[in-house]
Amino acid sequence: MFTWTKEKNRLNKKKHGFYLSDILDVFNDPYLLEIYDTAHSSLDEDRYINLGLFHDTVILFVVTVDKVDGNTQIITAREATKTEQGAYYEHYKKSSNSV
Repeated sequence: MFTWTKEKNRLNKKKHGFYLSDILDVFNDPYLLEIYDTAHSSLDEDRYINLGLFHDTVILFVVTVDKVDGNTQIITAREATKTEQGAYYEHYKKSSNSV
């Protein structure tokens, strides 16, 4: 189950143009690229960077944290940079060629 705080939801919309509650279809992208975020993970939490297609038009960069209760908390979601989009498309090409 995905979770977020009301405040983060509101702030993310203001800062990045997306409500966290509206971006869940990113996680249904069959080519979703999930990367363990070693720079921001700690002994207490594992963070992941997710790159996925949103509404079949925009690639989003979504940061998540695995919580001890088994839920996944969404920290932020924004449009991916050109470099991040390149990583997604490279992953897409490799994944779609292996099917």
